[in-house]
Amino acid sequence: MRLSHAYTLLIVGLALLATSSQQAHAQVNCADNGTFAFLTQSLPDGTTNTEFVVRFITLNADGPVTFSADVLPAGVTLDASSGVLTGRPTETFNQTINVTADDTLQMVVLAVPWKVNASGGGGNAGAEFGNASLVQARVGTAYADTLTVLNNVGAITFGAKNLPSGIGLDGETGVLSGNPSVPGRHFVDLSARDAGDGNNVSTLLPLLVLPSGSDFQFTTQFLNNGEVGTTFCDTYLTANGAGNVRFGASGLPPGITLDSATGLASGTPTIAGTFEVLLTADDGQDTITTNLAMVIAPSSTSTFYWNVFSLPAALLGFAYDRQPPIEVATVNGVTVTYAATGLPPGIGYHPSTGELTGIPTEVGEFDVSFTASDAGTSETLVLIFTFVVLPPEGGDIGSVPVHFWFKKIALKLGEDGKESWRGQLFYNEDRRSGMIFDPATEDFRLSIGSRSIELPAGVLLGSSKRWGYKSPKGESPAIGLLTDASKQEMKWFSKNDTFLETVPGIHRMIVRMGGSSYRMNVRFDAKGAAKGPVGFMRPAFVLVKGALKVNADGEDTAKLSMLLADSSLLFDAGDVLRVRILEGATVLIDRDFTALGQSVSSVDSAGVLTFKIKSLADPGLVDLVKKFSFDSKKGKLSLALDALSLGAMTAGEAHLTVELTLNDRVYRTGVTFFELKPGNYTTKMPK
Repeated sequence: MRLSHAYTLLIVGLALLATSSQQAHAQVNCADNGTFAFLTQSLPDGTTNTEFVVRFITLNADGPVTFSADVLPAGVTLDASSGVLTGRPTETFNQTINVTADDTLQMVVLAVPWKVNASGGGGNAGAEFGNASLVQARVGTAYADTLTVLNNVGAITFGAKNLPSGIGLDGETGVLSGNPSVPGRHFVDLSARDAGDGNNVSTLLPLLVLPSGSDFQFTTQFLNNGEVGTTFCDTYLTANGAGNVRFGASGLPPGITLDSATGLASGTPTIAGTFEVLLTADDGQDTITTNLAMVIAPSSTSTFYWNVFSLPAALLGFAYDRQPPIEVATVNGVTVTYAATGLPPGIGYHPSTGELTGIPTEVGEFDVSFTASDAGTSETLVLIFTFVVLPPEGGDIGSVPVHFWFKKIALKLGEDGKESWRGQLFYNEDRRSGMIFDPATEDFRLSIGSRSIELPAGVLLGSSKRWGYKSPKGESPAIGLLTDASKQEMKWFSKNDTFLETVPGIHRMIVRMGGSSYRMNVRFDAKGAAKGPVGFMRPAFVLVKGALKVNADGEDTAKLSMLLADSSLLFDAGDVLRVRILEGATVLIDRDFTALGQSVSSVDSAGVLTFKIKSLADPGLVDLVKKFSFDSKKGKLSLALDALSLGAMTAGEAHLTVELTLNDRVYRTGVTFFELKPGNYTTKMPK
């Protein structure tokens, strides 16, 4: 894309930025709802033969909004249901456009000047996605579609965020494939990098996944927007449910709550910004989801808002900059300064321009908190955004496994102030001296949906090996946390608490320990329970216990106990089986044992494909596979190797990368081993 990033990334698809427009929306009719109005007040200049994307945003609608304009230049269209103005202008233009928004009860008109300048050279207008939609999917049925890019000048690397669980993306070919396991309307954030000119393009397209046995789906596709201090109302709707539908939501702005029985979101917003919202609906037979966003203005008289809601995925080791720059910026501010916390290592954020630059050094999802403060009006906006860094080959961030595993979670709901939450998990992180999480100097955060437990540095008691926290007696809610780094295990509870989340439903869980961040959408049943792997909405890979014995070259051994969840994994006999263990760039083990793999598969009662893999006897002489087994339903994976040569390992502490390849999926996790006795390494820490 060639124009200012603050506009080119302004909802290239039709849903991540929330507006009041949707295909089927009940009348809200709140008696004290705010005034229906445009938040958008101006447009950036366009250029002929150059992609232009911007969106008209409204607030406080009482029904479905439709948009129209009296005049537009050739090559540009205004989508009536979303307010997205897009296209490649083919002629210069300098007029005032009268844009009308109609919410079925009232109409408002915005007169906005718009200028399209001549490009001055013509030629290639830059790469763009050729896909206008994605093929519909159904749980339990194999899925296939292909992304295309037009006008590129070099090889394309594809990336994706928010793909449905069970569907993966090949970053080199653009092929989408897999076995979808979570029904719902998923708004997928797609990006493509053109190696020829370093150009990044992005789009956002809905992918509808229907349940295995029905057409139950959300008809709500856009959210209403609101204002701090003004009563808010919106109703979320579904179609084709089997029974009474109950709703849930994670990430609603503070001050807004959801009635689980009616789908009515109401309240008075207290914080301005843009919020990613995950909606769920359960009809007693299936739980469906949809991911949308909502804008909250600072007041009824303010037009200050974030002007970017989508970012192209970064690629590990590649510069994240270009001309025009990539920005997370605002419009209608006077004197704005920017700040961000939680950015990926290697990425910086300019305090006066909002420009993002740098070379990312770590793959993963990073929950970044952006802040914009306007000194001219004393207004502040927040934006909690998931910044994605993909491997160099691109692909789907949902296929990059998180390195924690919920052993069990219990969310008991009922009366506000008397609800509770407790859980237990395993995790992998760098536990070497000087690298391990230090509770004396680093912050800790644990959250479910909108409820967060924040424990700043110095509050947690103990050492980096074993630390915890318990709230003072009589304090409400009561909170307890205990982490044993030697066992890579964490336990927590909260009592006398209040949660906005409902069950059954899917809620976002986040654990942040200093610079390490883990996040996953987790499925809770009607009793408020969740556990892996059935409750996980993305891959998880954890090495729970391990032992390495270093005797002599060709005589070393390894025993590893792991947990793996990935509903998109498809495996049959003859598919690739390979294990590698590395310390930094040094390869300690590289063993392909594809010929030894045997698999038995079946489909469970929910229509999900499950399978068991085991290895045959290994006739080799070195790097012998003594045992390999994996049960996808339980997530348990065991691996034992013999006749190894591990002498290159660092003495004392060795942080190793364990890499497992199953079919076309590669799973990696980093685990620290400790030499408790000469030549004997284990995942347990020394006392």
